[in-house]
Amino acid sequence: MQNKTPHTQEHAKPPLPPPPPPEPFLTRKPPPTPLLPFSQNNKPPHPPPTFPIYYFFYGTLTSPTQAARILDLPEEPALRKAEVTGYTIAEWGDYPALINGNGGQVVLGSAYLVKSEEEAEKLARYETNAYEVVNCLIFFKDGEQPDEAEGKVFVYAGDAQALVERRFDRMLWGRQMGGRVGL
Repeated sequence: MQNKTPHTQEHAKPPLPPPPPPEPFLTRKPPPTPLLPFSQNNKPPHPPPTFPIYYFFYGTLTSPTQAARILDLPEEPALRKAEVTGYTIAEWGDYPALINGNGGQVVLGSAYLVKSEEEAEKLARYETNAYEVVNCLIFFKDGEQPDEAEGKVFVYAGDAQALVERRFDRMLWGRQMGGRVGL
């Protein structure tokens, strides 16, 4: 007996090609994002500023004497009366701490035209790692020009909600300051 099953090339489907190998970036897990000290969220760092650029001061640095000491200036700097909006002040131990507020809130202070990266680094050392430098819009209140400028400000980088709720741990604060109180 003959086999009656027809076997024709027309009905056979060609085999599917093998799938391409996965792209290398899809097979590797990205490295974990390092946790930054005091960072509430792991936002990418702000690009370094170009100088000169205004910095807004709201606490001890509003004193020209204190600013001259921190910046190691031969004389007191010219500070401009200024304000920023969208922030508020909370108490962080013995210091005022700028935290995010609502759009209508205003913080009064002063602004200084930081002339170099060296001056910016001196300010950052003074403020410690408890603060991060962020972009802001500064509104000048002295009648001089410019009447506003994009600038920088130090914002508290810790748990702002704890400050709002007045949950303050002096021992933790001391560790966060790293013994750098009252520079």
